[in-house]
Amino acid sequence: MSHNDIYLKDLKKFKNKKALILENGQTITYNQLDKEAEVLSKKLPTRKKLIFLLGENNFETIVGYLAFVKKGFTVAILDTKINNFFLKNLIKLYKPSFIFCSKSKKIIFKRFKIITKYKSYVLNQNLNEKEYKINKDLMLLMSTSGTTGSPKFVRQSYASIAANTKSIVKYLKIDKKDVTITSLPFSYVYGLSVINSHLYSGSTIVLTNRSTIEKEFWNMVKEFKVNNFSGVPYSYSIIERIGKKNLLNKLKYSTQAGGKMNHELISRIINIYKKNKIKFIQMYGSAEATSRMSYLNWRYAAKKIGSIGKPIPGGKFILKDSRGKIIKKINKKGELVYKGKNVCLGYAKNVNDLNLPDTNNGILYTGDLAYKDKEGFYFIVGRKNRYTKVYGIRVDMSELEGLFLKKGFDVVLKEGKENKIAVYNNNSEKIKKTIEIIAHLTGINVNVFQSKKLLKKHLTRNFKYKV
Repeated sequence: MSHNDIYLKDLKKFKNKKALILENGQTITYNQLDKEAEVLSKKLPTRKKLIFLLGENNFETIVGYLAFVKKGFTVAILDTKINNFFLKNLIKLYKPSFIFCSKSKKIIFKRFKIITKYKSYVLNQNLNEKEYKINKDLMLLMSTSGTTGSPKFVRQSYASIAANTKSIVKYLKIDKKDVTITSLPFSYVYGLSVINSHLYSGSTIVLTNRSTIEKEFWNMVKEFKVNNFSGVPYSYSIIERIGKKNLLNKLKYSTQAGGKMNHELISRIINIYKKNKIKFIQMYGSAEATSRMSYLNWRYAAKKIGSIGKPIPGGKFILKDSRGKIIKKINKKGELVYKGKNVCLGYAKNVNDLNLPDTNNGILYTGDLAYKDKEGFYFIVGRKNRYTKVYGIRVDMSELEGLFLKKGFDVVLKEGKENKIAVYNNNSEKIKKTIEIIAHLTGINVNVFQSKKLLKKHLTRNFKYKV
């Protein structure tokens, strides 16, 4: 599939339709957006290259993203807040030809030179560029673990992004009348899929880096008549508390992904939405599936609380037991396996992996344990590995423990309830530092950590913290 077969070549067809609304109220049409991307793309060579895009929810990032993909580059999308140490390590491992980032990013890129400026962003070129091959189908590199700086990326193809974008548009019925807002980070696969699906549909996107806990965010929702919203579980606790009056005037539906949501909160949200004729759509996905694998039809939101629903259009689930045999019995637990065109090509850990072929062949072993009920709805009951999600950020606890060991900390992490990691440390003097490190490495605000009572076990002093 050509890199122009997603939505890039179709931007012009939406002409003077509003594509973006910036925080200051300025509107950008599809014609303008296409022209801006074209201007920036001309600054780049025609041969396929790797570029690091340190993105956020602003105009420069969207234009850069479109320009680089339009040029046929492979784009590694990183959070603009990524720790400098991790960023330098990724540069060393992947040897990008270019880096596109904010001027305010106070990093001295050794062996990089600014070749052009674009508003508040700059394009840096690697002066010691190395020649290496890149798979012609490789479109994006997406992080697997939030902002922890893991060198492991998901290799997403043009075909997988196109398949998932079209599927999302189909089951959510996104069209030109839709107005969404960037309530999720650009570097988060869920957040990027919202942008992809709305650009593909000729919809309008309100761009903001504001958090859902800020009054200004809800002011924009109201002012710009946002009619759909996407959030992680934590977003909905905020909606329940402060978003009702501002949000419910124009909203026709909202989606939720990024981890399991508290059943009591689901019930309360459903009741609020029912009174206001709003559809609540829960979804299940991962970076490895280019975002989403299933959704729960809003009509079943109350009846099937806790379910991830059924596969998206074009996708299929099967369950396998510990011996790899397909489970056909109802309500029997097994590993959830997904099949679909939106499955990624595989992983990359360094520059040598960029030319790898498709190692998944459309099949993804999710690592989640699930069962199917008699009506064909799927329910997740656990995981085979040690990943957990904290406020929508996926954290690899084994990886995090390794980072602690490198800093001289003997820490054991254990998955607790949703949005919770139990931290065991036998040195009470290091507890505060432990919290600071977790906050720093994951990007989670240190203020959301809460101390729990001291636990005693096997004569060892253990401490448990809730995130």
